[in-house]
Amino acid sequence: MYHLEKKEQWIYTDRELDMKVTVPPGWKAVKLETPRLPALQDKEDVKKAIKCPVYGKSIKNLVVEKNAKSACVLVSDATRAVPTAQMLKYVAEDLVSAGIPYDRIYVFVAIGVHREATEMEMRSFLGDLYGRLSIENHTPFDASNLIYLGETSHGTPIWVNRKAYNCDLHIQIGKVEPHEFAGFSGGRKSVLPGVSAEETIVINHRPKMILSENAAIGVLEGNPVHEDMVESAEKFRIDFGVNCIINNRLELSAVFAGDMTRCHLAAIEYIKKYLGVKMKAPDILVTTPGQPLDIDFYQAVKALIALTEVLDKKTKVVLYCGCPEGVNSEDMLRAFRSGERLEQVISYTKENYKIQMDHVLLLSKVLKKNVDIFVCCKNVSDEEIREMFMTPCKTLQDAVDEAVKLTEKEEGEILFYPRPQTGLPVLE
Repeated sequence: MYHLEKKEQWIYTDRELDMKVTVPPGWKAVKLETPRLPALQDKEDVKKAIKCPVYGKSIKNLVVEKNAKSACVLVSDATRAVPTAQMLKYVAEDLVSAGIPYDRIYVFVAIGVHREATEMEMRSFLGDLYGRLSIENHTPFDASNLIYLGETSHGTPIWVNRKAYNCDLHIQIGKVEPHEFAGFSGGRKSVLPGVSAEETIVINHRPKMILSENAAIGVLEGNPVHEDMVESAEKFRIDFGVNCIINNRLELSAVFAGDMTRCHLAAIEYIKKYLGVKMKAPDILVTTPGQPLDIDFYQAVKALIALTEVLDKKTKVVLYCGCPEGVNSEDMLRAFRSGERLEQVISYTKENYKIQMDHVLLLSKVLKKNVDIFVCCKNVSDEEIREMFMTPCKTLQDAVDEAVKLTEKEEGEILFYPRPQTGLPVLE
């Protein structure tokens, strides 16, 4: 997918986006990727992880223990690229064999405040179970389908999907990877933001929370956003969790199941052990989010946010992406358009905060370091890129050439680092 080769000069190719760049003479090129984890070769490994969970009671035992007659299953949307059908199959098998019929198993796409999943996407989530299981999008704006469960210790009102909550048994399926302010994705995030009200999500993601020193990639201890999410998931009562690790090829690499907290923490330990990425600061860093974040620019900037701790003004950055749905966030653009200086934008965002302004504040951590960022994205206009304090370029080659020119060096190092958000990048 991402290929770097040396002929007369270094050439980097992204086959997925059909982009290519030739490194200028005198410059050295290096490619860095999150370690490639092996895919699970035996489907029995997935089956065993779910049906004979290491981290808690089995689904069958939970159904009997709770005398459950119905179950909800919370699944991720298309921006997360979780191979849901592979895992849902075994969850449904256990539910049915324990006495809950297919027509009493309700699947909810935990969209948070993302766009609704399409029928085609829902079909992919269910796989062979499409037509047998009920599936619907969460409704974060529908007050009639929300129920209040109390308040967290951080003052967040917990409003969640009423239909999902009213089921007897609650199950979540998701993937775990580093997250820009929750520390890690997966587990409790299926509830908050997954099936929470817009109001709940906005308050959980408010500036005070996500700008906290501990609201950072790879950090759980003392992280107020994470603590808020855990309390919400406990109030909602997730009875069984399935948390997976996806490799660079978007294949299942590991599955952890059982008690939600225990299996989530086990997945995190797996990431810390195998997905740490040590790097040296280059002169130029070229990155891209890859799938599924390449769907729009709001998601794509997570590649930049993932590099927050390793970037400074010495490194010129090139971000390239496809983003077929454009920026796809009016809130994000509105905030960036609120002032000509970054300080004005940050001030406006804090005073007029909307949920999809979170990436404005997170990007500001990078921009405040005076990092020069060149962007190649055919579906985002030059004007929009400039409004976000970045420099637009027509092609990836143009972007790299401009970055090289700005360094004022005849030779140096270019680091090609695709999909940095899938690992834990740290400077050596």
